Amino acid sequence: MARMFIREIKTINKKTRNVYIKHCLVESVRTPKGPRQRTIMQLGRIDLPRDQWPLLSAVLERALSGQAALPGVESELVPSAVRKTAEKAITHYQFSRNRKEESKRRKDQRHLKKIDLNTATTSWQRSLGPELVGHHTYRKLQLPEILKECRFSARQRSLAEAVVLGRLIKPGSDLWTWRWIRNKSAIIELTEVSLEKIKKDAIYEIADQLLKYKEPIEEHLFQREKKIFPDRGSLYLFDLTNFYFEGEAIGNILAQYGKSKEKRNDCPLVSLALMVDRHGFPVISRVYEGNIGEPTTLKDILEDMGLISEDGQAELPELLPTLVMDCGLATSKNMEFIRGNRLPYIVIERSPRKKEYVELFREYKKTFERIKRKGHRDVWVQKVAGSDKGTVRVLCVSEGRKLKENGIARRWEGRAIDDLKKLQRSVEGGYVKVTDKVNQRLGRIRERYPGFGKRFVASIKVTEDGTKATKVCWERLSDNADETKPETDPLHGCYVIETPHIEESGRDIWKLYMTLTRVEAAFRSLKTDLGTRPIHHQLGHRTAAHLFISVLAYHLLISIEYLLHQQGDKRHWSTIRGVLGTHQRNTIIMTDEKDNIHHIRQSGQPESVHLDIYKNLDIIDPLPRHHYVIGRRV
Repeated sequence: MARMFIREIKTINKKTRNVYIKHCLVESVRTPKGPRQRTIMQLGRIDLPRDQWPLLSAVLERALSGQAALPGVESELVPSAVRKTAEKAITHYQFSRNRKEESKRRKDQRHLKKIDLNTATTSWQRSLGPELVGHHTYRKLQLPEILKECRFSARQRSLAEAVVLGRLIKPGSDLWTWRWIRNKSAIIELTEVSLEKIKKDAIYEIADQLLKYKEPIEEHLFQREKKIFPDRGSLYLFDLTNFYFEGEAIGNILAQYGKSKEKRNDCPLVSLALMVDRHGFPVISRVYEGNIGEPTTLKDILEDMGLISEDGQAELPELLPTLVMDCGLATSKNMEFIRGNRLPYIVIERSPRKKEYVELFREYKKTFERIKRKGHRDVWVQKVAGSDKGTVRVLCVSEGRKLKENGIARRWEGRAIDDLKKLQRSVEGGYVKVTDKVNQRLGRIRERYPGFGKRFVASIKVTEDGTKATKVCWERLSDNADETKPETDPLHGCYVIETPHIEESGRDIWKLYMTLTRVEAAFRSLKTDLGTRPIHHQLGHRTAAHLFISVLAYHLLISIEYLLHQQGDKRHWSTIRGVLGTHQRNTIIMTDEKDNIHHIRQSGQPESVHLDIYKNLDIIDPLPRHHYVIGRRV
């Protein structure tokens, strides 16, 4: 039996006289012309002592024959340098062999035709990159399986996927989604059933069908995401936002006038309550009328989550989720409800707690712990005892928030001073004389600036009969000599966090509270990345379905971003979507020498920026190449 061994080959450059050394694995074979050496594997240049070459050749020979270890030698006893060299050589050998086999297979499967290059063109260009990512994530979350359990037909499952991906990739109205599916996207080639001839009414119908099974779908997604991303924990963040309607929406029971988060108080609104976990994954959502108050939604959401029963009794698991809320939801009634049901919480209460600690806040840099934040201004925290046994408070000073609130105060106080001086000049110049008129204008100034009474004292001097004003007197409540620069409030930038997590440090409690930005990011993505606003629907159930589709699309969005972040890619979905938009699927049209017209439908070659994303998400294009001869050129 021929034995393999390592051979060293030296090559001398005739011009430079440089010596180049390489090694290869060879074996001796008998030929009619005598013994010859046959090269088995190129090794490049190896950095091993010559006495280890026989061991390396033996390891490589066993690996090539499919055997893992040397007879009588444990694999652990093989020197690590020999093992690493062998692994590197085998990897390169397999790569080279696969490339040769692929080249041979490609040559064997060649379909050669003489083509008139002047007839070559493309048609039916459709977006493919974002669809591949959305389609892969949609199946990773096993949404087709839960829809099948809900008795969706194959056509309904395909249509549901197309509608949700439409909201993720090219958000717009239902009519726009229908046009995108039909004319702009390759999604119809990825779905279970072709959607090439769908009517626009089918978009509305599938939205209604998805809303009908909202509860089992959300429960499935919650459990599935917990399985895929097991490190999510049990910290739940709760908040409420609203979306404005385009038009009056007279027949829509959800469309009500209220306080708009986007300053669109001129439009009817609809509200969406959303609970997410600490990484931003949705837990549960619920739609309310536009004039609903934030505090009234908490009990309904907790009932939907199964944490409490309808009569308010606790039904809590052993490990309770921690609710994190801002002061808009932490009313005294809600706090009483949360404490009564023994729910863990981290909140900033509405009551002016920070006024109790004004002296501590004045000297915060001397006693508080400093938290340095990269790219942000520092925060200072101090943990103190709570008002009730079993609770603690964390006093926080945000230097960034302090600067912002100081700036706001300076702006409105400066404007108030300008208005007072203007009124004073009008009275002294005799332009406004009637006392009632002056009182009226002073009252408007007080209404315009809600904090006016805390910062200013204003009065009017009148004639003896009281009918005419002679002067407006005002004084700012400050010791600052320069009245154009208002005094800084020591409580600006300060807030107090309360929680029953007494075992946590002040720093850790503050970090937990700051995860509330996750739900704010969720709302921001719903409104911008997913284009949920404005809403055009004139029926309440269609509005609820529209918002539910956006929530489903957000499940895909946060899953994509989370998976990419795990691979070190910190880009947001809007950026990823733009990068992938250049990867398309086309039909190539050509005519051969016999005037036969060939249509070749295939995906474009991904660029390196596309391949990086596909590699991080473990995506392979599942669409095959299709070749059709559709007729002859006349």
